[in-house]
Amino acid sequence: MPKPTSVPAAVVRRSPSSLLRLPFGASPVDEEGRARAACTGLDTQIFFARPSELDQQPNKGERSALAVCAVCPAAVRAVCLERDLAQSELTRINGVFGGVRQEERRQMFRARQTAGNGGAA
Repeated sequence: MPKPTSVPAAVVRRSPSSLLRLPFGASPVDEEGRARAACTGLDTQIFFARPSELDQQPNKGERSALAVCAVCPAAVRAVCLERDLAQSELTRINGVFGGVRQEERRQMFRARQTAGNGGAA
């Protein structure tokens, strides 16, 4: 069976146990998008590398995750990003989702919260 996407070999490494919020091989998108998601079947641990700061370039771990997201269809990335931003707590936003790094999404989340509160911080 051919691979659905072309990603670096280091990205495809499997680990027998993952303590992440997504089960091994799962995708954060819905049933319809999961079949097209580049991350489906990959070890989700690659999406939870130590985050870099907003003013820094992505680190090696983040670059691996971003490489997977880069080959994912834009519509699937959008669903992935939106599902993560829909979290009810800022502290739950971690890792790379929808091709966006953790600190970038945290900034987006804060902006949404501010906008939702009529601009009050």
